[in-house]
Amino acid sequence: MLSLKKSKGKTALLFVIMLVVANLVISGLSIQSASEKSMKQIRESLGSDVTLSVNMSNMMQNRQKGQAMNQVMSPITKEMADQLKDLNYVSSYNYTISDSVNSEGMTPIETQAETQIPNGMKEEFKDGQTQTTLGDFSLSGNTTMQNVESFVDGSYELTEGKLLSETDEGLPYVVISETLAEENNLSVGSQIAVSSVDGDNTAVLEIVGIFTINSSNSMGNMMFNQQNPMNTLYVSLDTAKTITGSENLTSAVYYLDDPEHIEAFKQEAEEKTTINWETYSLDANDQMYERNISTLENMESFAAIFVIVVVIAGGSTLCLILILTIKNRTYEIGVLVSLGETKLNIIAQQFIEIAVIGVIAFTLSLGSGKLISNVISSMLVSNTSNSNVTMQMPQMGADSQESFLEMPNDRGGQKGNAFNNVFTAPQNSELDVSLTTPDILKLAGLTTLICATATLLPALYILRLSPREILVRKEG
Repeated sequence: MLSLKKSKGKTALLFVIMLVVANLVISGLSIQSASEKSMKQIRESLGSDVTLSVNMSNMMQNRQKGQAMNQVMSPITKEMADQLKDLNYVSSYNYTISDSVNSEGMTPIETQAETQIPNGMKEEFKDGQTQTTLGDFSLSGNTTMQNVESFVDGSYELTEGKLLSETDEGLPYVVISETLAEENNLSVGSQIAVSSVDGDNTAVLEIVGIFTINSSNSMGNMMFNQQNPMNTLYVSLDTAKTITGSENLTSAVYYLDDPEHIEAFKQEAEEKTTINWETYSLDANDQMYERNISTLENMESFAAIFVIVVVIAGGSTLCLILILTIKNRTYEIGVLVSLGETKLNIIAQQFIEIAVIGVIAFTLSLGSGKLISNVISSMLVSNTSNSNVTMQMPQMGADSQESFLEMPNDRGGQKGNAFNNVFTAPQNSELDVSLTTPDILKLAGLTTLICATATLLPALYILRLSPREILVRKEG
């Protein structure tokens, strides 16, 4: 303590340097920890679903001019989809059959007045030849409704009854929207008659669940009643097969345990299945994950490099200062060694002196480091802001418009315009740079390492000499 009081200028200089180093180190550690936490949250929130679908690029190349898409579309069979459900990394799956249907005793929710339908589309679907190609309702048969995205993300909410699960497979149950139920004076327990658009297949279904639509995101760009989500009828997969008269699946979605396993799952699928991957493909809904993860990974790498540079630069600066000032204590060290003090005790004294300064700087940095972390993280986030991703609707002929409108979305939900679901980058939010116990322990460890390094190097430079050599080197 006498030494610290005597050399007030050196003590103040060491304190300022260690305070700056500690603040920068804790900033880097906080940002690194926040990046890791954000990546984990993104993985948990976005999920990791992979969809078995037709390879559209190859299909369009094989399509002849004027040929409708449904004439060249290869079907997805249940036998084909079952090859993937038991592979590694698959936590759950959902098969979907989507089609439009009619109902004699139920009135659909009208989407648009007939005068609002564009002339080209009106002629396509209202003439005598193609009038029955679209029904008033959309039928969505699923392995389980627990994995339907609209119910998972909260856009739809069950208000009465239950959602269909695997235990309801083959039972004549249906789940409808609250608006459709009110329009037709229906409730849980009521029965409705549903038929395919050609009238060949019919079924009487019991309403076991009613849901309400909380989000209006799926309400845009609707042209026909069957595109209105309020007119969607959710049934089991076998019930959908009975009504549509088709065994083919509209989509097969596999939910993996972690987005990082998507590529491994694809590789295993290519190796262990007999699916023709020139005709079909596995499409991962991981664009937002990859876009956000790359930003956070860059930020995490920057924080790690930042910490290393700060530790090296801070330790080097302290060593240089101690080397330049230790010559003033050469005589003191020589006398202590001559009197029989061990070199270990002398090094310990040097370490305790700088450790006292380090403890005070460490304690103060716990408060000021948070402020610096917020400033640095805000700068990084603002410089790596994500942009929205837009998708341009391709040019299609009249023959392809009907099939295009019939395409399902990627995640086993209801049928509708395939390009309604554009990807929108999530808004950036401030990184959670709050201090955690591991960060504080790391800071304490790095502070101790810097103090030990800054003490040992200059001390060993002097203590390697004999007492006589030390005293001879005294200047002044």
